[in-house]
Amino acid sequence: MRNVIKKVSYKEQVYQYLKTALIKGELRTGEIYSEQQVADQLNVSRTPVREAVMQLTNEGMLEVLANRGWTVRPVSEDDLREIIVARIAIEGYSIRWLTAEALEPVWQETLARLDTVQEQSRPYIADDHTHYEFMKLDTEFHTLLVAATENSYLIRIYEQMRTKLEQAIFTSLHHRRRHAEAWEEHAAILSALERRDEADAMRAFMVHMRETARVFGVGTVYRSARMLH
Repeated sequence: MRNVIKKVSYKEQVYQYLKTALIKGELRTGEIYSEQQVADQLNVSRTPVREAVMQLTNEGMLEVLANRGWTVRPVSEDDLREIIVARIAIEGYSIRWLTAEALEPVWQETLARLDTVQEQSRPYIADDHTHYEFMKLDTEFHTLLVAATENSYLIRIYEQMRTKLEQAIFTSLHHRRRHAEAWEEHAAILSALERRDEADAMRAFMVHMRETARVFGVGTVYRSARMLH
C-alpha cells in the first residue's frame, strides 16, 4: 500500500508560528503588525498570513485595524474571569462524568494518558524558566479531561478558547513556584480520579481553579463560580 504523507499547509505553519509568538509575548500589545511584514519574515505569500490572522482574530487573540494591519488583543481581567468560569463549567462536568459515568476502558485510558502527561511535566517543576514547555503539558492535562467525554460540542468550545487559555497560563507561570504548585494541584486531581472519588476530585479541581484565579488576579471569581460546583 502506498504511503500518503500529508503536508502541513502554509496557513497552518503560519498560524502555529503566530500563536506561539503570541503565547510567549513575542508579539506585543500596542504594536501594529502587517501581513507583508510576517510574509517577508517567513518567506511565504500574504495569503496564508491573512488566513492565519483571520483564525486568530476569530479566537479573540488579534484585532484587525482597517487599512493599518493588525495588533494583539490584550488579555483583560474580564477575559480571565470568563475563562475561569468556562473552565469550571466544562472541566467540572468532565470530571463528574469521568468519575461517575465513564466506562472502564475509557476511564483507564484517560487515567493512563493523564499520568503520562503528569510524568512528562515533572522535570519542569523546579525550573521556573521553562514556562512554555510546562504550559503545553498543563493545558494538555486539562484537555484530556474534556476529550474523555467524547462530547463534540464541549470539545469544540474548549478548543476555541485554548489559545487564550494557553496565553493566560503561560503568563501565570511566571509567578514564583507556580510550576510546583500547579503540578501538585494536578496530582491531587489525578489521585482522586484514580479512586473514582467524584467529590474529592471536584474539591481538588476547585482548589486548582481558586489558585489559578488568584494568580490571574481575579480571585473573586471563585465565589461566583460556586453556583457551578
